[in-house]
Amino acid sequence: QPSFAAMPEIKTSDISPNLDQQKMFKELWWLNYCFCQGQGVGAVGNPFFGSEAVEFCIHAKCQMTDIGGPFCSQLNVMCCITEQCSFPPAEGSPICVCFNKKLAGADGFSGLKLFDWEANFADTFWISYIFCGGCGVSGLQANGRPLYALQVKELCIKEEAKLTTPCEDGKWCSGVGTSLCFWNQVTFPPAENAPKFVCFNIMNPNSGAKPMAYGA
Repeated sequence: QPSFAAMPEIKTSDISPNLDQQKMFKELWWLNYCFCQGQGVGAVGNPFFGSEAVEFCIHAKCQMTDIGGPFCSQLNVMCCITEQCSFPPAEGSPICVCFNKKLAGADGFSGLKLFDWEANFADTFWISYIFCGGCGVSGLQANGRPLYALQVKELCIKEEAKLTTPCEDGKWCSGVGTSLCFWNQVTFPPAENAPKFVCFNIMNPNSGAKPMAYGA
């Protein structure tokens, strides 16, 4: 299966309707904006955290999720290296494995999803695996795994990233995001209608914007 999927400039995100490039240009009070990126101050909580971005050939997302089920987890592939961990441990995880030799515990998990790839313990040569996590190796894209991809969950924050077509729509990087009251946008080359140069909302073409109001 292909490891690349087309991903054009990030103008909006399905994480939240407030992560909208053009809406931010029109309504956000910009703390600063310089040429192709900036940060503004808006409302808190809609959402508390969230972002989506493309940087050259990596498409990444970050969003809030439920705290449990599991509390923390990670599954990633980078070329020939595969890493997995979960707390509580994924169903079927062994307790101890050394150079693919199981020393204690079950035979291994199956059916863990990393985007379109289904990860099975038996498909990787595990250098080590202790209790809830480990690191192994495989051939490049063996058993249909991606060349590069990751999914990470830590309590209520979930992040994921995968390869995409480089410079789709002629943009080297683009993204929108928020963290509490701070809202961010970046696009290079600059996006259409970007406010150019702004400091404390001075020289903002949409000067009627108010601090802490965007996203309320």
